[in-house]
Amino acid sequence: MNTAERKQELNYNKAIDTLRDGVSSLWFPVVTAAVTLICYYLGLDMVTIWYMALCGSFILIFCKDTTPIITVFLFMNIMISMENTPTLMGGGIQNQYYFQPEILAQLGVAIGMFACSGVYRLVSGILNGRLSITPALISMSVFGVCMVLNGIFSEGYSSTNAVYGLFMAYLFAVVFAACSASIEISDRTFRYIGYVFLVFAACIMLELVVAYLTYEKLWLPTGGIDRSQLYFGWGMYNTIGMLFVISMPAAAYMATVYKKQGWFFTLFLVMLLISCFMSMSRQAMLFGSIIFVVCAVWILFKGGNCWINGSIFVASAVGAGIFLAFNQGMVNEIVSMLKENLSTGSGRTSLYKKGFAAFLENPIFGYGFYHDLSEDWGAVGLPLVPDMYHNTIIELLAVGGLVAFVPYVVHRVYTVISYVKNPTGERSYIALTMGALLLVSLLDNHIFYMLPTLILSFLTAVLINSEKHVVSEPQIILHNRKIK
Repeated sequence: MNTAERKQELNYNKAIDTLRDGVSSLWFPVVTAAVTLICYYLGLDMVTIWYMALCGSFILIFCKDTTPIITVFLFMNIMISMENTPTLMGGGIQNQYYFQPEILAQLGVAIGMFACSGVYRLVSGILNGRLSITPALISMSVFGVCMVLNGIFSEGYSSTNAVYGLFMAYLFAVVFAACSASIEISDRTFRYIGYVFLVFAACIMLELVVAYLTYEKLWLPTGGIDRSQLYFGWGMYNTIGMLFVISMPAAAYMATVYKKQGWFFTLFLVMLLISCFMSMSRQAMLFGSIIFVVCAVWILFKGGNCWINGSIFVASAVGAGIFLAFNQGMVNEIVSMLKENLSTGSGRTSLYKKGFAAFLENPIFGYGFYHDLSEDWGAVGLPLVPDMYHNTIIELLAVGGLVAFVPYVVHRVYTVISYVKNPTGERSYIALTMGALLLVSLLDNHIFYMLPTLILSFLTAVLINSEKHVVSEPQIILHNRKIK
């Protein structure tokens, strides 16, 4: 190798190291939030999508520890802008932006590049002996295969069921395996993940506040809120509510770790609960309140400055009581929505009956993902995403039968067993975040809408990989150097 070639190689290695440090630093989530917000309000969707694809691919290919991929997985959930959204929430003519050939071509390349990077990371992990064969991995792999078989042998079966099953298999099994082979658990891993969740939560809080300030049709003459008008380019009220709920454990965990500054994270936890109610999502109100109580008890027993944290909770409760006393219209609307949910579930009970009937007709392999459900009007707006039964259990039984349901349950049992073996505070907040996502998915199908699946698969890999790890003193700086 001559001098020029050696210099070129050194410059290349230096550039790669600089980029590694960049995506592993605390600035990466902040920069990602800024890029996402700016492009969201300017309608530059493809800029965001290419940013996510390039950053995600770089992390998977060049970083020894792929923990920073959680930043990409989280912010991918809020990439689509109001200007270009295909969603039908607005009640108008569907925007054709994502159906243009030049956009579809770019999407295909970006998604293909990102997906191939995941496969590369999995293969390299296997070849380097970094992938441990665990019961959770085996059960998840079996579940992935079974997802591809959804609906086979049922009447009207279409190959599109296998296609969506392949997507699900990749997002559940391949992503889980790739992360299991590349996430390095250290003292800083959990704090980095918590920090990313809080940056993400602050980002969607900002979008929610902007919506309340600028959506003219949101406010009713009676003083209430028309929640059908509370939607974003990337999702509706249930979507943002779910994202607030799964961010709560991170705030509680940070409050227990950084005890002197814990009051700040306690305040942030209260803001997340308020955001759950502002989302007007009943599932977020219900499960967010449950997760909040668990987090509050955790903070009071494990956090520092018990009196300060307790005072924050008491003051928040008093403030909420005063606010509600002077906003009876909003209170009445929330009560009315909750009553409707208890009686009819907004059409969910009918969906559940149809789903269980579909399971009884096809108990082995299910009916398949693609079927016409009038109760689910397909707010996503993309033909790829099928109508769903709005409950994880019913969905699995109906579309995949016992063949899909049993390995899923077995996998969940193994994740619980893994947690019980080492129930540290760090692993508890990971498990609680997973539990929050699974809870809200009992009233919706978040974990089958692809992007939240990435979050669940990542967190599961962290939980399994940390089974034998003991975390010491707080340290929040994360660096990546070489990849084997």
